[in-house]
Amino acid sequence: MAEQHGAERRPQDLPPLFQEAGLLEQFNLPPKLILFLRRYQSAIWAVFASAIVLALAVAGYNAYTDHRSAKAAEALDTAMQAGEGRRDLLVQVRDDYSSTPSALWAEVALARMDEQENKADEAIHRYQAVRAKLKPSSHLIPLVLGKLAALEEQKKNWDASLAYYQELAKIDGFAADAHLNMGRLYEAQAKKDEALAMYKKFLEFTAVTTEQSGTDPRRQMVQSHIELLQAN
Repeated sequence: MAEQHGAERRPQDLPPLFQEAGLLEQFNLPPKLILFLRRYQSAIWAVFASAIVLALAVAGYNAYTDHRSAKAAEALDTAMQAGEGRRDLLVQVRDDYSSTPSALWAEVALARMDEQENKADEAIHRYQAVRAKLKPSSHLIPLVLGKLAALEEQKKNWDASLAYYQELAKIDGFAADAHLNMGRLYEAQAKKDEALAMYKKFLEFTAVTTEQSGTDPRRQMVQSHIELLQAN
């Protein structure tokens, strides 16, 4: 009979989580809690099993993303050190390892190559694509805005360039340079009053930084330029 009962027992059945007597009572748990645990032990098993599966899934995903990021970094390093064929390798990094930091840096490198080859439109398009993927807190934002402003200025798209500099001026640490460049752009358009206002803003911002870190050689140049504009 013992053998028959052993054969009938299904291996996949989980043993009772809480025995009918003894174990829970030894922990001096309230009777109502003991009754609840025994009544819903199947559901408790299900919760435990789900938690284990979730933990394993998260661990597996983290391992996968870490491995993928490492492979992407290796591929980017290879592409950056390549001579001939660098562009193709950078494109491959961008496409094969999308959503990784290496893919983003590959796109920045491609934009830089477009700049060096005087392909302003292509470079602008790439920097705009990079910007769209960046979080507002990203340290790349000032770099991308500065590049976009300079490229639009190169094409004499004054309004577009000014718009990027205005965004840059809102970021801590970049307001002074942004206002200096906006003054230069206004002056290029013969808008003297606007240029003077931006140059004076530059002096205001650098007056604070000068007290903290020493003289800024640009201040004297800008002051002289303001006097020249006011005289004309």
